[in-house]
Amino acid sequence: MTITERLPASILGGDPFNQFRFLYRRELLWKLFDEEYALLVMKAYYDAGGRAYDLSFEENTRPFRRLMEWVDEPLIGFGNPSWEQGVFLNGRYLQYSRDRILRTLVDRFFPRPVARLVDEKLSKEDVLVFGYDRNAKPLTDEEIAAISLNEEAFDRRLSIFRDCRYILLGGSDADWLVSLGRLDLVAAMATRVRQKGWIPLLLCQYASLVVPAVEAYGVDVEGYAVPLNREWSWFDRDACLEAIRSVKKPVIAFMPLASGSLRHDVRGALDWLFCEAGVESILFGTATPEHAAHTAQVAQAARDAADRLRQQIR
Repeated sequence: MTITERLPASILGGDPFNQFRFLYRRELLWKLFDEEYALLVMKAYYDAGGRAYDLSFEENTRPFRRLMEWVDEPLIGFGNPSWEQGVFLNGRYLQYSRDRILRTLVDRFFPRPVARLVDEKLSKEDVLVFGYDRNAKPLTDEEIAAISLNEEAFDRRLSIFRDCRYILLGGSDADWLVSLGRLDLVAAMATRVRQKGWIPLLLCQYASLVVPAVEAYGVDVEGYAVPLNREWSWFDRDACLEAIRSVKKPVIAFMPLASGSLRHDVRGALDWLFCEAGVESILFGTATPEHAAHTAQVAQAARDAADRLRQQIR
């Protein structure tokens, strides 16, 4: 399958309703374990015009299926299998070797400025993405060569996304595989997704490194999801902008409001993403129905304004 229509202006992220609950409104933590509350947030987004949902685990695929029955119209699911998705190293899922992988990337594979940034700053300030044990043993070349994709395990992970149209494959696995030079496995994942009838999009954190490498290799994906907002991206905002502007494929910006100042100017933050960065869609997480509805409306208005501006320039 290929993209035959525009991606939606916004996608409601599923992080608040899976194991990342603690990142969103700690005072609402108990509610985020409640499937009825998850459905309430999803409905508020729908009522505000939103039709697209990011899904990672059963915790949010169940309310998504219930919502589809309730609204009785097509909704757009983005399956996000970026946890235990079938890539193995030494008999274990790849993410369980993150300490060794990041140590190896900092020591051997990252460009020196990026390696210093990760080692000296990001590993301490952004531990969820870049934290690692500096005493971990680096990977050997033989271990890197032995990393493999177990298609049966990948198929099993994908199976919960039967109601989805798109798959946001990769995540940290893609960042690490590309950085280690194993683009063949990323390509194999994209091929498998297509064989199963979904449209593959690549999600990554290291956009400035990953997107150009994936394009140069010719990995068969229809677009990208990258962390980007008006104030920052990993590793460098402007380098990320250069990477996404160089591709002729739709780009989804996740973490579009991941800064306190941006939340005070949502329209300005989204105007920048749609007009200046040229993204096609935003993927945002929220813990409240009110914020879900408001962001859906602002995102659509901001993209419509960007479309009009581009038409005037032409």
